This record gives sequence, C-alpha cells and structure tokens, in this order.
Amino acid sequence: MSPRRAGGDKRAEVLNHVVEVLIERGYDRTRFTDVAKVAGVAVSTLQFYFGSRDDMLVEALHFSCAREVERLAAIEPDAPPWERLVALVNHSLDPADEGFWRVLVEFWYASMHDEELRVHSEKLQRDWSKPYLDTITGGVETGDFTVDNIDNMVTLVVGITDGLLLPQVLNHGYYDVEGLRKLTLDVLAKALGV
Repeated sequence: MSPRRAGGDKRAEVLNHVVEVLIERGYDRTRFTDVAKVAGVAVSTLQFYFGSRDDMLVEALHFSCAREVERLAAIEPDAPPWERLVALVNHSLDPADEGFWRVLVEFWYASMHDEELRVHSEKLQRDWSKPYLDTITGGVETGDFTVDNIDNMVTLVVGITDGLLLPQVLNHGYYDVEGLRKLTLDVLAKALGV
C-alpha cells in the first residue's frame, strides 16, 4: 500500500488519533466516525486523507510501527554489545509501552487476514530485529558472544520479547514484569556465552 499524501502536518496529527482509537477499540471496531470524533475532523476529511477505512487503519499501523522501529534503533547504538542488548530487552519489555504493544497485536491480527499487510509485517519484523541483529553480530565479532547461528539467535530474542507482550497486553495476573525481564536476560546470557 502506498500512503496517500493529502493533508500534510494535519494528516500526521490525525494519524496519531487513528492510532489512539485503534488502541482503544481494536482493528475491527474502529470506524471513521470514532476517529473523526477524537481528531476533531469531519468523516469526509478522513476519506479525503486516506480513501477507505481499511487504508486509514493500515496506514496508522504502518505509521505507529515505523515510529517504534526508529525508537528501538536509537537505543544505545554505541554501547558495548551486552549493555546494548540489555537496553533493547528492557525497552521491549517495558510495560509503559503497552499502547504500542496493543497496536502490534492489532497489526499481527490484521496481517493474518491481508496478504499485502502480511508482506509488510515481514519487512517490519526485519526492521524491528535489525538492532538485535547488529548488536549480536557485533558481539560475535568482538568475541563477547559465542553464537553458531546469528539469525536464529535474533529470531529467538525477538520471539521471546514479542511473546512476553501478550500476557502484559491481556493483563494476566500471573505476569511478573521484573521477574521475566531478569529471566530473559539470564537465558540470553547463557545462550550467548556471556
């Protein structure tokens, strides 16, 4: 999907509102009228900016996820490999990011039902994984980490952090953020030979 360009700065502001409504109502229950009310614009403005409801929601998912990928890439890029990996894991498990986690779950859900979005989700997952890939590759190159297959290790790390967001988003009572953060880092230290 190529995003439409109508609306300029106001459009970007509206996208933030679309994300807000998406977090609150979910992909299937977000309507033009919901977004129009929160954004303080007419439904016709949303139709002009985005075309269809689905295009609006898909673009909001892209917008939110791309912004989070940029945030992740900016986390301690010059730190030693283990310190950066710890910072990346801490960020990925931070309960303060629950809004983004909800967007991610909605993105995965929508991607299961839309081939174009599924293809984009794979690219996004690669972008999301890149800071982990760079960190683990750097650690192997400096001798800080011992890994036979870097790609598999990156998939494991991202799989752990992605998987742990579900009980947090679902507000499961057993979920122990700090305990699981520590356990994740212990497992990774062993797996990386730290």
